[in-house]
Amino acid sequence: MKRIAAALVLAALAGIAVADEAALGIKVHKQSGINFITGGLGDEAKAFEQVAQRYPVQLIFTVGGEHAQIRDVKVAVRDVKGDAVLEALSEGPLFYVNTPSGRWTFEAEWNGEKQTKTKDQTGRRYLVMDFDFKKPE
Repeated sequence: MKRIAAALVLAALAGIAVADEAALGIKVHKQSGINFITGGLGDEAKAFEQVAQRYPVQLIFTVGGEHAQIRDVKVAVRDVKGDAVLEALSEGPLFYVNTPSGRWTFEAEWNGEKQTKTKDQTGRRYLVMDFDFKKPE
């Protein structure tokens, strides 16, 4: 009986240690079977840290080399054939994607500036990509 109680306590603690997105107020979006989250403005960035391990592809948007309260970055994720499997506007400086293994092209456009990066996603290897945009004049 004590073993069962101890196992239940450990299971409950494990659930608290790694909170899910809904409990943290993060909305999970889905396109073409690919989950993604976007945001990270203000205190929400701390919530993203808690779920980051679930998203092997992490796009981080900065302006002039500095972390900024940037949003409305046009994001596209393209497969090896060049077909867009995900297109969305960022709701903040963080855009986390759970892509399956394969070669992916990530496009980010903000304030008329477009950047593209092609990467191979294999297994649970994490890809953290910075997209640094020029400061508006």
